[in-house]
Amino acid sequence: MARVVVALAICVCGASTLTGCPYSDPCWEVEACEPDPVPPPGPCEGQPGTAPALDECGVFVSPLSGDDRSPGTKDAPVKTLQHAIGLAAGGRGNGEAPTRRVYACGGVFEEAITLPSGVDLWGGRRCDGGGEWSYEGSFGGPDHPTIIAPPVGIPLRVLGGDDAFITGDDATSMIFGVRAAAADGSASDGKSSIAMILSPGARATVRESAILAGDGKEGEPGEDAPSSRATDGTVGNDGADACTADAARGALPVVTVCGEGIESTGGYGGDGGIERGRGGTLGRPELVGDPGEQGLGGSGAVTMPCWDGENGPNGAPAERAAGAVGPGRLGIDGWLGVRGEDGKRGGAGQGGGGGGGGKGRDPTRNACPAGRPQGGAAGGSGGSGGCGGKGGQGGDYGGASIAIVALQGSELTVESGEIRGAKGGDGGVGGTGQWGGIGWDGGLGGHGAATDSSRGCRGGFGGDGGRGGDAGGGLGGHSFGIASMGAAVAILPHATVVPGQAGEGGPGANATAESGLGQGEDGTALFWYRFDAPAPETPR
Repeated sequence: MARVVVALAICVCGASTLTGCPYSDPCWEVEACEPDPVPPPGPCEGQPGTAPALDECGVFVSPLSGDDRSPGTKDAPVKTLQHAIGLAAGGRGNGEAPTRRVYACGGVFEEAITLPSGVDLWGGRRCDGGGEWSYEGSFGGPDHPTIIAPPVGIPLRVLGGDDAFITGDDATSMIFGVRAAAADGSASDGKSSIAMILSPGARATVRESAILAGDGKEGEPGEDAPSSRATDGTVGNDGADACTADAARGALPVVTVCGEGIESTGGYGGDGGIERGRGGTLGRPELVGDPGEQGLGGSGAVTMPCWDGENGPNGAPAERAAGAVGPGRLGIDGWLGVRGEDGKRGGAGQGGGGGGGGKGRDPTRNACPAGRPQGGAAGGSGGSGGCGGKGGQGGDYGGASIAIVALQGSELTVESGEIRGAKGGDGGVGGTGQWGGIGWDGGLGGHGAATDSSRGCRGGFGGDGGRGGDAGGGLGGHSFGIASMGAAVAILPHATVVPGQAGEGGPGANATAESGLGQGEDGTALFWYRFDAPAPETPR
């Protein structure tokens, strides 16, 4: 415009007088000063609601009249969206350039589709009344939207990066006139419902469309540990009688194998001797701390008769496990929640201590008759303890309901339409723990002869196994309109982005609702939630 004004000023100058004008006829420059002509718009340019639908502009798809063997023109549309997207991204063949656009009839497509960034999906076309393929009115208007509603799976996934095959600033997909509706619990985890995912690096604009998540499913309860008790202990072995050997060997220990490398072992019985009996040994496993009793072995006879082995203490019951906490994490398959913590195994009961051994001779007389071995009786071994009960398994997380997931490096713009989450699933209840096994009594000491100090003493009882821990409840499922992680998200004023209702955390096993013990964390309901990116792995 400045150039035009200058030229007009020169012309006015020349028309009135030539005084002061640098040229005798400056008006010859007027034509050169006019602005460059604006080229007319291309036949494929324009807004989705008003631009003409031409064969050269896109691939046409109709769920009723289409055939995937057709070329995808207005008169010969294809049948499935995914096939149409492939033709739009790669071309119809015969050297034809890719159109990068799909025109879709209003109607229902029961398929989960992937859309490369840079390929537009313009839905809601009128193609059953004369084949005009026009779009009249906005979403919810007279035209039926293109409904993408597979029975399972994520209805719409936009690819980015190397998966998109299209690069540059124009590698953004316009999604228009579409209703992507996810079925309940249809994501790959079998619990969450997600309607649309932007893969890493993908770019998409949503306009006049509805992206609707279904409900998340409730988390499965954690598996209960066996209802029967854990493995019981074993009765200790009896000691040898007096006068059977000069040094009667104490009774051998008994062992209960509990799994996970844990064993409960009764203590050895003390040896019987001529002048003195040996003490029994400690039961195993030796408990940490000071539980009072320790399954000590009984002392052997010296100046006094022998002592019985002490009883092994019971194994410690496992504490209740914690409920699930944390937001979970996003990934290429959607959202992964958090299970409740598994219950721990109860402690094994300690084996009883071995009984002390007797002696065959005291200061006044011998216990054993002449001509027979002179050793006192041996002590019995301690009984082994019962195994600790197994813990219950944590409750599973409830499925999330997320309309759109945007992953690292993706760019999402929601210009208009409806983005809506639904109901997140409740977390599952934790599984109950198992009762520990019963500890058994120790073996009897050998019989004495003539003197009290010649007898052997019995082994102690093994302790009962501790009860396995009750497990925690699972995380409640979230409800988000949009969930993102390292993505650029823009929500314009004409867009409606709303969550539904979040799921409740699962209860802990054997816990009342009032106590809240082992309760999983409730899900979160927000129109947009930004997840933290995972921490980089540390090189080994």
